[in-house]
Amino acid sequence: MNTDKRNYLLLFLDPILYVSAMAFLSINAVIPNFLNELGASAFQISLASALAAIGTLVSQPIFAQIAMSLPVKSQVFAKLLAVQRFSLLAYVLAIPFISRHNPMLAVVLFLLFWGIFNLFVGCNSPFYMSILSKVVPDNQWGRLVGFADAAGNLTALGSAFVIGLLLKNMIFPYNYTWIFGIGLALLLLNACCFALIKEKPERVQKQPINYFKYIAEIPHALKTQKEFAVSVLGNSFLVVSNIALAFYSLAAIRIYDAGSEQVALFAGIGIIVNIFGSILFGMIGDRVGHRYVLAIASFLSMSASVIVLTIPSLTAINVGFALSSLSLGGYNIGNGINIMDHCPKDQVPLYISINIMITLTASSLVTLMAGAVIDIFSFTPLFIFTGACGMAAFITFFRFNRASKSALKTDSQS
Repeated sequence: MNTDKRNYLLLFLDPILYVSAMAFLSINAVIPNFLNELGASAFQISLASALAAIGTLVSQPIFAQIAMSLPVKSQVFAKLLAVQRFSLLAYVLAIPFISRHNPMLAVVLFLLFWGIFNLFVGCNSPFYMSILSKVVPDNQWGRLVGFADAAGNLTALGSAFVIGLLLKNMIFPYNYTWIFGIGLALLLLNACCFALIKEKPERVQKQPINYFKYIAEIPHALKTQKEFAVSVLGNSFLVVSNIALAFYSLAAIRIYDAGSEQVALFAGIGIIVNIFGSILFGMIGDRVGHRYVLAIASFLSMSASVIVLTIPSLTAINVGFALSSLSLGGYNIGNGINIMDHCPKDQVPLYISINIMITLTASSLVTLMAGAVIDIFSFTPLFIFTGACGMAAFITFFRFNRASKSALKTDSQS
């Protein structure tokens, strides 16, 4: 097998393993129920969601600069992923001992180790997008990511089935020890994909890591790259809108007394809708542009909030969860490639990480406030706000697409 086919196959296998694994570590279905069973408050559950953003936000500048300074990125990326996953595995193996004697300590330690895990998530986009742009032609990015995500969601149906069996047939906390342990085992296999990639060295300009100088580059990048700035604005609204996804499952548990079968159903719903959505979004992105993917994702997120707010039932929450999961899938496929389309090619890690830092700042702040809002006022104000953000994202991308069409038309006439 030649190097190009080998790399393509490994990058195709990467999302399959990753999506299957993250079903076992779902921040939107599995983790909220795990923390709820330990007796965690809504604020602590929202903190778990926020840590997924905060950890990435804090570490993003460091990992982006490391990625830009490395002539070969895949081997270092594989080592970082191994450290990330073994650290969380240490906590998972201790769950049966800690949770039986001190459930609140189990909650605190989970948040600590989950925070460490998410610090390493900051390396994902800068390294992955850099590797993807080096070893795969740009006209194949959308289809590779879309079809691989679809395949990953198809195999993840098995993950959802296993989650349901473990929750139903094993007592707490051993069921979650197995669930998280299987997920991390798959993630370690996922790290091996990058260790096996054959990547040609590239010329880089090595510079000392300067965290604050990196932060200072953000206003300059937004000012000089107008389309990039609009993309970041729309992404921020969309990410905040999709915060609701983590709380649909909590609403089902607390309002409608949803049990373990419903938690497994949520995992299955998210997987099923993304099987079809990943293929569709990948093809739309390659044919007409990933800004259209993001506009569709925004509309879906807005629709999810409207349905949950206007139809008070568990069925409506299932539908809202499905639409919001589809929206998140569209965002995950479209946002990085859309940024790559509107930034200097030699600064992909920088612009990818700037986008992530800004969007995660917005989402982490709102997620932290969401837990307090739910504890005081219940879920309605949160879903109203996330629906409004979905509308704002749709308007931003819709106007962006229309303005781009007008610009292209003017250029062709001239």
